[in-house]
Amino acid sequence: MNAIGSGFAARMIESMPPGVTVPAPLARFFAWQEANGLVRAFRSGGEYAQIDTASEAGCMYAAPIDPGYAEAWLSAAPQAERDRLAAFFRTGGDGSYAALWRDDAGAQHIVHLGSGSGSTMLGVLASDPVDFLRLLAIGYEELCWPEQYDQTPRELDAENEYLDGPPWDRAAALRAWVEAAFGVAVPPRAADMLGRIADMGDRDSTDAFLRWIRRWQA
Repeated sequence: MNAIGSGFAARMIESMPPGVTVPAPLARFFAWQEANGLVRAFRSGGEYAQIDTASEAGCMYAAPIDPGYAEAWLSAAPQAERDRLAAFFRTGGDGSYAALWRDDAGAQHIVHLGSGSGSTMLGVLASDPVDFLRLLAIGYEELCWPEQYDQTPRELDAENEYLDGPPWDRAAALRAWVEAAFGVAVPPRAADMLGRIADMGDRDSTDAFLRWIRRWQA
């Protein structure tokens, strides 16, 4: 294994704030990335892990997770509230992230934090971590664009005039592992498993995460 990735999974888990627990399926995913040589080093320090060897999409950061991201979103919140949110997965080049979040009842979810300058999706993405892995394994280059969820990644690639070469399957290895490890099927498109995710412009949303974020913004 590449020495850069040695201990990556452990560092991901250890870097979580005290209010967040890494679900077992995500811990197995971190270990799978490490075992498959998908961990890379930033020139400036720190690490990221890819979902396959050919794409920079879906980077997972470690060493450690930056608590400043939660602080930026929860400017009026006490530390105990900030410790309930851990952004761990980049969903787009615009600065959007997926995060682990513990709700008021103590249940954990994977939520989406749109950058606002690009994606505005802000809400619960999945309550089952295996569903989040199924979503990753579909193979979107970026997860932050819900308007693309009605199409398959291959269809999107076929429409991309800047794509160098034919459409390609960027998550084949991950999909095979997810299906074998958890006994689930990965759908061809996100719309097959997701309904509408809340948007930061929604004023009357019942999404628990969106309402919680608004509670603690100054």
